[in-house]
Amino acid sequence: MNYVYDLLLNFQDPTRLVEFFEWGMDDTLDHVKKIPLVRISTVDMDNFCFGFVKVGKEFLEKIKYKTLFYKKMKSLSYACVFCDTNRAIAIEFSKQGEAIAKSCLLIDEEREVIERSLELDSISFSYKVLKKDYLLSFLTRKEEFMKKYLVQEISSLVESVDLYDVDKLNYFYEEVFGNDNISYPERCIRLLEDIEEHFDSRYHRLYDIVRLSYKTKAS
Repeated sequence: MNYVYDLLLNFQDPTRLVEFFEWGMDDTLDHVKKIPLVRISTVDMDNFCFGFVKVGKEFLEKIKYKTLFYKKMKSLSYACVFCDTNRAIAIEFSKQGEAIAKSCLLIDEEREVIERSLELDSISFSYKVLKKDYLLSFLTRKEEFMKKYLVQEISSLVESVDLYDVDKLNYFYEEVFGNDNISYPERCIRLLEDIEEHFDSRYHRLYDIVRLSYKTKAS
């Protein structure tokens, strides 16, 4: 087994890749002392980065308990770094072999891993792509949060008959689209569809308005 040493990792939910420049102050960073390094093909790398995968038991056994941390109380049963000589990613697996967390690398550390991988042969092993509908988001983590927050806020108003909620939704709508004659339900639908397709500065501004409305109400 080949290894790389002294990496700072930020394991996140495998639904999206969080690049190092998006790491937040509240993220839990793991200082890894030693972790297995596996060189794979570019096709496999794309699957591991942008898909939901499950590796076989034979591969799990090869990496089992091989990841060590500087904190003695910290451990991962199944984890390794994959590299195709173009980029690198660390993945934690469950005991069933499913990817449960992913981490990009700091740019300098990724460069070192890539250089190390050039000395290795690419290997193949059995794995399954469980889902192929993984969507690569071009939004930042903050924008993803803002988008989810607005969708939840607007969805909560869709079937409301409370006059305050109706006025609130109409205000949100007119901030984005201006005033027109479409009905309240249609306004809700148009907002939700547009947020999904065109999340831009209009919704940054709307997010600030929504948050401010709650702060004003609480004071």
